[in-house]
Amino acid sequence: MLNRSLFILFLFSLICFLGCRSEEKSAEPVYKSEIQIDSLFSDTLNRYVKYRTYVPDSTFLNESTQVIYLLHGHGGSDDDWITAEEGNVQQLLDSLVLTNQIPPVFAATLNAGNSWYVNQQEAMESMYIKEFIPYIESHYNLTVPEGSRVLAGNSAGGYGALRFGLLYPSLFKDVMLLSPAAYYPSPPQVSSSRKIDVFKENDKFNDSIWQSYSYQQIAKQRPLSNLPTFYISTGDDDKYGIFEVISQLNTFFTENEIKHEIIVTNGGHSWDVWRQNFCNDLIRILNQTN
Repeated sequence: MLNRSLFILFLFSLICFLGCRSEEKSAEPVYKSEIQIDSLFSDTLNRYVKYRTYVPDSTFLNESTQVIYLLHGHGGSDDDWITAEEGNVQQLLDSLVLTNQIPPVFAATLNAGNSWYVNQQEAMESMYIKEFIPYIESHYNLTVPEGSRVLAGNSAGGYGALRFGLLYPSLFKDVMLLSPAAYYPSPPQVSSSRKIDVFKENDKFNDSIWQSYSYQQIAKQRPLSNLPTFYISTGDDDKYGIFEVISQLNTFFTENEIKHEIIVTNGGHSWDVWRQNFCNDLIRILNQTN
């Protein structure tokens, strides 16, 4: 009789223990971000443009949620920053949030084709600045203090991010240039910029057109003041001449007293390098105390 009572007591204790463990496990916070795919009709371009957003878990949102705009490179689209084989941004941002390295953020990326984000064949620059950014922040009810946005771009997207940061300093606080293809005075023969119609005249690459969109030309046209901080990075084995671009940008930023940071990591012109440097810079940016 005693043994039976002890067995019943043991069984009851085991059930209670397992129940408590189950409750403890279910009580752990689950971070549920999502990727949304949509399009908007652009009056500027007179067509629909596809975009994707990384939307953080709504239970973690607050009035100070940071907004990040991601610019893809040549040959890319709105899925570059999203797919696991390339940007893998959902897993990266989720991991940084769950490990308390950054607060929850909202991110958006647009399919800009091979426009290089300039107003040439299409007015992509105007569309991005005047339509896309206002649309995203209105559509998703984002409260974004002026000049608080983060901008990041890889390769041709880095070229676009550099221009946007210099041209529209009131919009952005920090700009990440990941292996930016911002060549000056002209891109090397290996650059994809030479193969597209955007920078061509009479079916041939035109140096004057390229230079008219350069950061050096921007500096000649307007004062460089109250600019965002630029975070520049590249891989030390980049075969597209980006290391020279970084050196020139360092000189340009230093001479014009523009705040900037530079990181050179092991690797080439690839997403392995861009993912690593994106995370490193984002942690630094979102943990600034001043």
